[in-house]
Amino acid sequence: MCVTLPAPVQQSVTFPPMKPHHSPIKNLLFGILLLLPYGLSAQNDAPLRVELPAAKDKDDYHCVLADTNGAVVFYEAQQVAWDTVRWVFLQYDTNLVKKRQFIMNFPPETEFVASTLTENSIYILLQKKLPKKDPPRSFIIQLDLIQNTHHIVELSGLNDRFLADLAAIDGQLAIISKDTKNDDIYFYNLIQNKIIHLNDIFTYKIHSCTADTANHRWLVALFQSKNGAIEDLYFYEYNWLTDIGNLLTLPQKMSDGTEISLQTARFFPLNADSTLLIGTYNTHIDTYSNGLHSGVYTTFLHGNDFDTLKTFNYTGLRTGNTTPSKSSNPNLQLQIGRTSHNDKQFSIMAEVFYPDYTYSYQSAYDYYSYAHPTTSTVFLGYQFVNAYITTFDRNGNLLWDNYFLLDNISIMHLEPVLSMDFLGEDALIYYPRGNRIYNTLVNGYTTLEKISYFNVETSSPRDLVEYNKNTEIQRWYGDNY
Repeated sequence: MCVTLPAPVQQSVTFPPMKPHHSPIKNLLFGILLLLPYGLSAQNDAPLRVELPAAKDKDDYHCVLADTNGAVVFYEAQQVAWDTVRWVFLQYDTNLVKKRQFIMNFPPETEFVASTLTENSIYILLQKKLPKKDPPRSFIIQLDLIQNTHHIVELSGLNDRFLADLAAIDGQLAIISKDTKNDDIYFYNLIQNKIIHLNDIFTYKIHSCTADTANHRWLVALFQSKNGAIEDLYFYEYNWLTDIGNLLTLPQKMSDGTEISLQTARFFPLNADSTLLIGTYNTHIDTYSNGLHSGVYTTFLHGNDFDTLKTFNYTGLRTGNTTPSKSSNPNLQLQIGRTSHNDKQFSIMAEVFYPDYTYSYQSAYDYYSYAHPTTSTVFLGYQFVNAYITTFDRNGNLLWDNYFLLDNISIMHLEPVLSMDFLGEDALIYYPRGNRIYNTLVNGYTTLEKISYFNVETSSPRDLVEYNKNTEIQRWYGDNY
């Protein structure tokens, strides 16, 4: 049999332009993932392009935005020996001028897992997971953005094949593994080349992980997990100077003595003395309401001790009355999404969703022509309806909130939909849907720009927008996206 393959074509990465503008937001396309420019001030700038000369699918390219240090694109290029595959790394400045290119060799079937950006470096996690009969091989690549150097280390003591995420400050990494039932977290000291596995407590699922640099510790919010079933929320701190870890206890009662169940938590380290904690809680404590949400709480972590909780019920947000109404407490199914903050405002987004199904009925007939009706259920996706945005000051007091319509978004996997970034004192709220970007600009309770949308643009007539693909927007730097 003879098969004729099409000739290789060039793939492209499109970035927002670097020229004077007044647009509050711009957008980036990577392969078919588009970061295009747009503006709430009705200014539209054509995106810039960089050509990558290789016949690759879009999923083979990976991009890390490095703030004002530009961006790094990397991909698996070709196999040069039976045991060696060549990877290409390209670093660009903010004008998309290539600063440098370097090559690294890895074993075949090495895959990109995750990346993260610190003030001085990009860290990239790669892993060879297959074949399953062999132990996995994991690699950390550090790209020093100040010295323009790169380093690689193989994590020889890490035999976990479910690595999924990465958090870092310079010199310290937290590597997260996600199995179907339980998670694991590994604290890695790059200078000492030492890995600490958090395995001396119960089995758990990780909710969030934050570096508290002033106190040299990782703060981890995790759920106790029994055979994959989520139970109580706990907090763990690991000090990377002393290698000591502790479980932290948070109060489980409101100021009036009402018992609550903490559902989520995000840490915002403020200084060496205090860390702001924002999360959601539920006043319904029973088997059927586990994972549901009634409102938002704030508290502070001082050393290893928490303050009392401040609670803000969802029923009282828009009126400014934050006193919970027990007769109308909501019991919402929420996805706690992204956070955003500047020096004065700290926001958390909670998205309301429900699983959507369709049902079909049919009858099968047996030998005697008797009908046997059957019902089949088809999952259509998660339907998103709206989102709550709650914003607090440095003292944990509510500054403003927003009830944001999501225009009935439906996706097959639970993942954050809404994003928000502070542009000075203003907050830009946005989300992508199909080939449109929906956005609004607010300042506290004042809406500066009503919710509107613009269509995704391309800089070349040969580019096509695939309507059935998910679009993701990442903040690059300033008001460039």
